[in-house]
Amino acid sequence: MAELQQVHDRLMIIETLNRYAWGYDSRDLEMLGGTFASNGTFAIELGDTEAWGPYTGRKQIVEWLAGVMQQQTDQRRHCISNIIFRALHPDAAVVESFLSLTAVENGKVRMVCTGIYRDDLIKTEGQWFTQSKLLRLDNPF
Repeated sequence: MAELQQVHDRLMIIETLNRYAWGYDSRDLEMLGGTFASNGTFAIELGDTEAWGPYTGRKQIVEWLAGVMQQQTDQRRHCISNIIFRALHPDAAVVESFLSLTAVENGKVRMVCTGIYRDDLIKTEGQWFTQSKLLRLDNPF
C-alpha cells in the first residue's frame, strides 16, 4: 500500500470513529448509523458479569442505541483517544482505542466510565465502515 494512501486511510478511519462518537453525543442517528456497515455488529462487555449484544445490522444497532439514549437525561461526551492500528490493509483494518465517557447534568460533570473499543473496519466504495465494534468497559455505569 502506498504511504500516502495509508495516511489517507488512517485519517478516514479516525474520522469514522469520531463520527460515531459525535453522532451519539449529538443524538444524530443518521450520522451514527452511517459509521456502521449495513451488516455490522456492536457488542458491549463488562468483565464476566454483563454483556449487551451483539446487535447485528445498522438498523438494529441504531434502534438499540436510540433506546439507550432515551433513558439518558444527561449530555454524554465520548472521548476516543490513544488510537492504534493493529492491522491496516487496502480494504480492512483493525483499530483499538480508549473511551473516556463523561456526562453533564444540572451543571455537574461526572466520569461515567472508561473502556477499550476494538473496531474491525472495511472499506466499501472508497468509504470506511465499522464491520464489528466491541466495547470492553472497565466499570459499570
